[in-house]
Amino acid sequence: MNKAEFLDKLQTNLKRSHVVDINRYLQDYRELIADESEARSVSEDQVVNGLDDPKTIVRNIMTEDHPKTHFPTAWLVLLILALVIGSPLWCSLLLLGIILILLGYLLVWLIPAGLIVFSLSALVIGAYGLPAGIVSLFKVGVAIGTAELGTSLIGFSLALLVGAISWWSIKYFSIASIAFSKWLISKFKEAY
Repeated sequence: MNKAEFLDKLQTNLKRSHVVDINRYLQDYRELIADESEARSVSEDQVVNGLDDPKTIVRNIMTEDHPKTHFPTAWLVLLILALVIGSPLWCSLLLLGIILILLGYLLVWLIPAGLIVFSLSALVIGAYGLPAGIVSLFKVGVAIGTAELGTSLIGFSLALLVGAISWWSIKYFSIASIAFSKWLISKFKEAY
């Protein structure tokens, strides 16, 4: 993390903690980074990497310095009022969003499920066609028996091919689902 990223994260965390004098703390850390960089003859990025995480720094500031915090009461009252009045709208929109996300997961996972069902049905056709082909080879005729054996071999080969494709799709869909879930959770954590 470089100096600009560190100061940006520190400012964001100070704002979330409702600290009034944000600029004083940012200036203190700018001076601290510059002084340490000159004193130890290292880059500012190395000094920043030696510091604590901005969340930890803000937690320490809140426990040790007890800075003035402000809670915008007028805005807080308006926000609570808007939440109460608008709850029928935003609750239904939130529920709609959750349902759409779950529906998206369901539709994505229908592809591997359909491939598995197709693979199993091709396996059943192949397993049924093999003894039926052998029996019809001797009882009905060579042409029908050969066609039945060919159908069973096609069923077995389709079962293997579609089974491999379904295995591949399950593997990569699960990786994509996990990545999407982590991304979605990180977006909710950023909003918080």
